[in-house]
Amino acid sequence: MKETIYFPFQPEIPMTTTGYRELMPANYSKSKNIALFYQFETKKGQKTSLSLIPDGCFDIIFCCDANTPSAFLWTSPVSRLKQPEFVDGCDYFGVRFFPEQSLLKLRYPMKELLNQLIPLADVLLFDPSLIEQISLAASFGERITLFKQFIHKSAEMSGNGLDLIDYSIKKIYLSGGMLNIKQLSAEIGYSEQYIRRKFEEYIGFSPKQFCKVVQFQNSLSCILKMDHVDVHDVIHENGYYDQPHFIKDFKKLMNVTPKQYKETLAMYSNLA
Repeated sequence: MKETIYFPFQPEIPMTTTGYRELMPANYSKSKNIALFYQFETKKGQKTSLSLIPDGCFDIIFCCDANTPSAFLWTSPVSRLKQPEFVDGCDYFGVRFFPEQSLLKLRYPMKELLNQLIPLADVLLFDPSLIEQISLAASFGERITLFKQFIHKSAEMSGNGLDLIDYSIKKIYLSGGMLNIKQLSAEIGYSEQYIRRKFEEYIGFSPKQFCKVVQFQNSLSCILKMDHVDVHDVIHENGYYDQPHFIKDFKKLMNVTPKQYKETLAMYSNLA
């Protein structure tokens, strides 16, 4: 199958923090596991609320506080969500995993974890010394190295539906989120109900919902690259029926219209 790059955008994190850095893995275009390493510092003396937008991914985020380091699982929301549980003036190191990742086995179905910031030890078996090691690391690069070492020691998940998830998600990426699930079911020989159950177990969203997320993320990519939002271009490139259809789907996931969100991002840029 042709490789298709899907990049899960989270544009508000770099705009509402300081010292933001990010690094894609060297094999990004072929990766199905880690989408991004990133690091930021919350502003000193003020409460930080970070907004996540739907992307179908999950992040592991380390709070590198000198006194009380911690680590959390940060899951994709079903619509734009603010989360205020961040220490002010603290370094954070994050790792974003693709929905189809096969490196980590969580203790619960992802459907039960969406929309949450959860202590990592509650959902994943790992050596807790990793938190202190990453917290004390001297640089962004050193934290990446430490996390890669942890990943290499982690056993890959057994099959149990992952081949199905991996293949289906690649098809969704390739279609830009416009995949017909009934046709996919006929092609791979599994019922629509079975495919839905596996999607909800591994990534939390149904296939139809995840298609909407991919279509939305692709349209967001177009919007972020434009000086002025040309709705007609976004509609044409991302398979929406018409302008009301696009605005309705965007607002369902973001709680604001495309124009309002563009104005929000412009406000963040002016405050930086």
